[in-house]
Amino acid sequence: MNAPLLAATLTAASQNDPHVSGGSKAGAILIGVGVLILLYVVTALITHQWNPVDVFRGFDGLASTSKLQWFLWLIVILFGYTSLWVLRAEQGDFSALSNIPVNLLTVLGFSTATAAAAKGITNGYVQTGKMTKSGALPGEPGKNTGGIFQDDGGSPELAKIQMIGFTIIAIGIFLATVIHQIAIGDVKDGLPNIDSSLMVLMGISQGGYLGKKLVTFGTPTLYPPNPATGPPNTPVTLRGANLGSPPDSQLMLNGVPFGATWSATFTQFTVPQNDPATGAPWTGLPKKVLIVVSVTGQPSNSMNFTVTAPP
Repeated sequence: MNAPLLAATLTAASQNDPHVSGGSKAGAILIGVGVLILLYVVTALITHQWNPVDVFRGFDGLASTSKLQWFLWLIVILFGYTSLWVLRAEQGDFSALSNIPVNLLTVLGFSTATAAAAKGITNGYVQTGKMTKSGALPGEPGKNTGGIFQDDGGSPELAKIQMIGFTIIAIGIFLATVIHQIAIGDVKDGLPNIDSSLMVLMGISQGGYLGKKLVTFGTPTLYPPNPATGPPNTPVTLRGANLGSPPDSQLMLNGVPFGATWSATFTQFTVPQNDPATGAPWTGLPKKVLIVVSVTGQPSNSMNFTVTAPP
């Protein structure tokens, strides 16, 4: 065997060598994770936001489903690229990974386009007055990650559940393939591909999510009250979306209209001394009160406030 052919054979074998040391493989994974941590720290130092949930949180204080799936794909692709490149660099090849599958580029484009389109739809409705969005205040009960699987009113939303479900499956398979490549020392194939059937399922789910967003606007929505419990005379703030204004809008406590101060994104009331439903003092405390806003006859989702005994 001539020298050039022998050198080429040895190079090819080293690029897919099952005997690459376990330390090299573990190091590649640790460096991949380290790059993600470094990126997080740098971003947090610049933005002064140390809670990772802030990366995919919407203006209303709830986690954004479209931003989350974009964020997850960014993380796993960065990890996969870095880990495989480090493993190859440890074998003496410092060139960039040139084999980036088309489906992987497509899924990153899908996630980016879905997040941008969702933001554009919401902004368009807000600017044309078809809907309003309130920003949650720090410490309010609505400032959480529940929006990933729920609509603005807190009810499960099938379009969001479907999109995140297929995203998790695709990401899990992608990560498993990356780890398998590292385990066997396979760096010649570059980043793994994503199955076309999964691409179709993700595309359909993202289309359904955007379609649902396009046809849903203008419905009055309540977020959890702040505070959620308290004795009579407690001031309560209810933030929400599309709450309108009196006389078209009414606050209902246990099905009875009740006076409140108003804006399009929040309403405030004081817990009365008597139960609005009976006109008599509260009995059986603590007691849950059903809160609903009606806008031109269209009811919002319901929220509960618990009336407690005076201290």
